[in-house]
Amino acid sequence: MMLFYAACIMGLTGSLHCLGMCGPIAFALPVRTNVLYIKILKYGLYNIGRVTTYAILGALIGIAGKGFALAGMQQMLSIAAGILIIVSALLAYTSTNNVVMNRIADTIRTRLKSAFHFYFQQKGNTALFMLGLLNGLLPCGMVYMAMLAALAAGSPASGAAFMTGFGLGTVPMMFGVCLAGNVVGMKWKNFIYKAAPLLACMVGVLLILRGMQVSVPLLSAGHDCCSASTCH
Repeated sequence: MMLFYAACIMGLTGSLHCLGMCGPIAFALPVRTNVLYIKILKYGLYNIGRVTTYAILGALIGIAGKGFALAGMQQMLSIAAGILIIVSALLAYTSTNNVVMNRIADTIRTRLKSAFHFYFQQKGNTALFMLGLLNGLLPCGMVYMAMLAALAAGSPASGAAFMTGFGLGTVPMMFGVCLAGNVVGMKWKNFIYKAAPLLACMVGVLLILRGMQVSVPLLSAGHDCCSASTCH
């Protein structure tokens, strides 16, 4: 349960990192109505699509995590994932330019471009849901860090649960952007932007403690709801 809450907070703070990529898409969504409740329903479909993609990614990567768990490597995987998350979060404070990752990201964006264009031309609710699904596939450092944590969860269900928590954490910010544009003042925006990597580091620490089976309530592998292990 602790990791699920951490995933929600990670998504909430990390959503500001995603605004650079997802903000323009949210502004351009084909929602052509001034009726508030209809807007809420339509933007809700878009966000449900995003969270659905995150949950599916979590389940898929959780399959690999289950393989590590069955091989008796879940603790080592949890520690390794925690270290990678911390390193990635710290790099967010630097101007490090990862050429390989940028090339991969550009390739993904290029392949998704035509699909985005197609659904932006549609007017139905299905198009909004599909745009949300596609949005969840866009390259994002915070999503990648969340997927590392989902990998360490040790099962498809736990991976899906973690990524669902992460996705739900992003909903308030993205919903606010959809409905009201720039809803966060610059002072708070800078604070959240700087806090996001710190929260990611905290998730990394949780995973390391979990992998080391530190005897702290809700952190060790035997007590975590996101763990593949069961109590006997």
